[in-house]
Amino acid sequence: MVSVAHPLDRQRASLSLEPEPLGEGGQGVVTRVIGHGRLVYKEYMPQAGAVNDGALSDLVSFGDNLPPVDRQSLLSQCAWPVARVRDGDRVTGFLMREVPGEFLGTIGGTSKLVEAQYLLFPPNWAWQDLHQPDITGRTEIALVAARLIGLLHGHGFVLGDISFRNLLWQPAPPYRVFVLDCDGFRRHGGEPVLRQAHTPDWDDPLQPSTGPDLDTDRYKLALLIGRILARDAHVRPGKALALLPGLEPRTAEAVTELFARAAGPRGSRPIAGEWVQALLGRRWILVSRAPLRQVSEPAERAEMHRPGSGRISQPIGALASRPTPGTPSRSSRTSVPVSLVPPRSVPQAPPPISRKSVPVTTPPTTGPSVPGPPVTLGGRVTASDAFAEQRRISPSLISDGQVTVLLNGLEAHGGRLSVTKVAKLIHEPVDRTRLLVAAAKRLLNVDGYDVLTLKDGDQTVDLNLRLLMEQFLDEEVEP
Repeated sequence: MVSVAHPLDRQRASLSLEPEPLGEGGQGVVTRVIGHGRLVYKEYMPQAGAVNDGALSDLVSFGDNLPPVDRQSLLSQCAWPVARVRDGDRVTGFLMREVPGEFLGTIGGTSKLVEAQYLLFPPNWAWQDLHQPDITGRTEIALVAARLIGLLHGHGFVLGDISFRNLLWQPAPPYRVFVLDCDGFRRHGGEPVLRQAHTPDWDDPLQPSTGPDLDTDRYKLALLIGRILARDAHVRPGKALALLPGLEPRTAEAVTELFARAAGPRGSRPIAGEWVQALLGRRWILVSRAPLRQVSEPAERAEMHRPGSGRISQPIGALASRPTPGTPSRSSRTSVPVSLVPPRSVPQAPPPISRKSVPVTTPPTTGPSVPGPPVTLGGRVTASDAFAEQRRISPSLISDGQVTVLLNGLEAHGGRLSVTKVAKLIHEPVDRTRLLVAAAKRLLNVDGYDVLTLKDGDQTVDLNLRLLMEQFLDEEVEP
């Protein structure tokens, strides 16, 4: 099948490449492009299989359509595809930014990528001079990784192969991370560019037969954080987590509790935002979510390699040998950040939170004219702690004021408005309004649930009012 051209596509013959590749792996060869701002070209090997041109085009379009500040943030943290490469009508690979130099270190006398694996083992002779962060530094690395994964999840991407080889870290403070193999990402519910590979000992035992999804990512995020903070390449949720000494007690308790929760059924694993709060020393109210249907068939383990990175995975130490988003039930709730509370002596789920049903529209207040909390639905949502956390982990080009007007307008019209009417409400052109609504979706669609949707070919905006109030206001709307 002939692929549909993308405006940013480049012809293979137009590229001037260095004679020697930077690396070669099971899915592709990576070669530096001469004279184009530190770009590299990843060319897929024939044995990699059929390339999903549309999925690759979607990755390119996502990065290209971000506001400049957000795009720069993405490219500084991810090896994101910036253009497809074609040979005639056939897509042969893609261009991406070269890994920044701060993620390289001298290992065994040569300059190499500083992977997460160098945090999971005691230093050996080959990398004993590589900077080793203390427990505070390790916590910062885990925090930055959780924030980045939470941001990508907020945009609807499943990473799939989170492992010790696909995450780099800067071996000096301030600590930063960089994710490789971003062409392995896919939209939640969508198809990947190539068949997704998996790293042994970084598998999700409950991964569905349909492949990795957001819940699989959450399990692997727990693996990553637990193993970094324990310096243990093998520990898994369900086993004792022996954290390195020096972690603040409140943080240690929260991390231990979340790590144990990750061993639970699908749908109950901690989301990235919960890890962020725990690593910051804050406490989340744990509200039960309905477990997803478990799949008895474990995911098939693929041969150990990084998918398309250009390097065969060899651990440095002696290693042993979807849920479809929908409207959840009233028990299917995301966690709401709260202020610090004293730690519990025994980690356990708190009792159910009692909630009273409230009408859809909050009545206006009466009495003395004194400052008080916002009384409109939109104002209450944007003033909530849950919205503030979403805003922090998912920077967006839509302002709080525009979100407030959007929600108030949707509430006044039964939860449904045309994009044209929304444009008039927020005083923006229709084309830009679609971008702003997409940005609002990333803020409001917590944990993959569709609070806000675009329907009818992106002509209509639809609001799930009950879910909005449950997610952000801890309230239930009478049916």
